[in-house]
Amino acid sequence: MRDTRTRIRAIIFGAAAVMLVCLSPSAAERGKIRVAVTEPDIASIVQAVGGSQVEAFPLFKGCILRKDLAVEPAAKGKLASADAVVWTGFLNESAAIDACVATLPAQSASAFGKASWIDVSRDASRVNVPASTCTGYVDASFMSGDPFFWLNPMNGAVIARNAAEGLGDLRPASRAYFLANADAFSRSLQKDIVRWKKELAALGAMRIFSAQCGWQNFSQIGGPTFAACRTKPGVLPTPKRLADEVKSLGVQVVIVDPNTPPAYGRAFRTITKARVVEVPSSVEDLQGAKNYGALFDHLVGVLKSVSKG
Repeated sequence: MRDTRTRIRAIIFGAAAVMLVCLSPSAAERGKIRVAVTEPDIASIVQAVGGSQVEAFPLFKGCILRKDLAVEPAAKGKLASADAVVWTGFLNESAAIDACVATLPAQSASAFGKASWIDVSRDASRVNVPASTCTGYVDASFMSGDPFFWLNPMNGAVIARNAAEGLGDLRPASRAYFLANADAFSRSLQKDIVRWKKELAALGAMRIFSAQCGWQNFSQIGGPTFAACRTKPGVLPTPKRLADEVKSLGVQVVIVDPNTPPAYGRAFRTITKARVVEVPSSVEDLQGAKNYGALFDHLVGVLKSVSKG
């Protein structure tokens, strides 16, 4: 009798275990969503939105306009196992990703083919291209506007919302969680924007030349005027020609990036009377930066310091 009861109990427990396995979410559902993000700054937004359910990692460093744009070596292995790609809708990014995937083993390339693509540029506000004091032209790739729209912090809320909706499609059970995180991010960012606008208002007379990509987007929140000069998008003139152009503009400040070739900084200091300052255009190049807002906090702090002489 005891053996019979034991067998019945074992059958019941076994059936329950099978049911639990069948009802349990997949390994991917239980684990973190692996998200490859084209830009480090956007990756920080995606991480804030995804919280504990997401592992976001950037694919590129430096200016995405360059013709030799390539996925960073450290990101190649992660890209192969990504559940999603967050990008800006800029074709130079997708071309570089496709080129990287073409080098992967067939099995990895096939697995990546199942990844979702989330375009966070939808409904973002853009400045016109070229934003230039030089004679330029508009490449077909830029017809929708400047691709560095995330350097306008007012687009941060749009990016967060797009990311939340895309992640929610991947994991419907967590949609409310992602949307709540996006709302919290946006509320916090809006407070920062109000503060930055107040701090920048006193700098409205300042004229700034930016040798790096995208800062004309930041000027959309007010304050200083940002100028750029490119004969083609992503292509700077020679150091001397650019320095001569900057001199004719009469700007007070020239911003260079850690990735700007040193020859340009030397030309600006030699030929112009402008104050040359180095300001990273990515949180990845900003030591100690922990979030998206840190990028703008640093820039505003530098500009305020320069204004005081």
